[in-house]
Amino acid sequence: MANPMRENRGAPAPTLGDVVRTVLAVGAILPGLAAGVFTALVTGERRRGFNRATRLWGRHVTRAAGIRLRVEGVERLRVRPAIFTINHQSGIDPILVCALLKEDFVAVAKSEIRKNVVLGPAFAFVGTVFVERDRGRDAEAAMRPAVEACEQGLGLALAPEGTRSEGQAVGRFKKGAAHVAVGTGAPLIPIVIHNAGEILPQDGFIMRRGEVRIEVLEPIPTEDWTLDSVDPETAALEERYHEALGAGENRRSTVQVKASVAS
Repeated sequence: MANPMRENRGAPAPTLGDVVRTVLAVGAILPGLAAGVFTALVTGERRRGFNRATRLWGRHVTRAAGIRLRVEGVERLRVRPAIFTINHQSGIDPILVCALLKEDFVAVAKSEIRKNVVLGPAFAFVGTVFVERDRGRDAEAAMRPAVEACEQGLGLALAPEGTRSEGQAVGRFKKGAAHVAVGTGAPLIPIVIHNAGEILPQDGFIMRRGEVRIEVLEPIPTEDWTLDSVDPETAALEERYHEALGAGENRRSTVQVKASVAS
């Protein structure tokens, strides 16, 4: 079992302040959930409740943890419907997605999260699409609610790797995003997270205060995609992440532009 207080491969050891901020950040999840449920009950509109919960999580959990976001291409986050993909570095990624997209989106997550006593109910409330890993055609069928979300004009957020990767590494991409694109024609917008693993290491439990660098790449049109497009477009998407994270042969340096994503 991982020791949450140990140093993680060169990362500074968590301080007492980090521990306190982590407790406050985790504690901020439940009030956001309660506010969302209350809003849904009072208004009779589940989507308004979902939106309130995700906005509160994105704002208050990051603030409590001392996390700042530096985002390039922030204007692309407003596109709806759209398929937003992220590289999965850290357990804090779902909160970063809430801070970035804010509202009118649903996420895809592995079914194991249902068992988490805090995140399970929270994710279920906001309409998360849970899928079993390595279920082949069953997994494709499980993505039908994701297709329906895009058809309703919502954004969809998912991590094509299906699991966390360490550091700047990018795992093999699964085909779910491409299948949704074929089914909807919604643009695919890659979100590149550069250093969330420095904030919450892959095998850690304590968040460090700091800045997360994020690039929102140009939208990829998908209106003309067919089932024959799934394999090559999935490979091309994976390569975009390799290049953006510095692993491509012709990596181009990018200028990070500060943009506020808090409302």
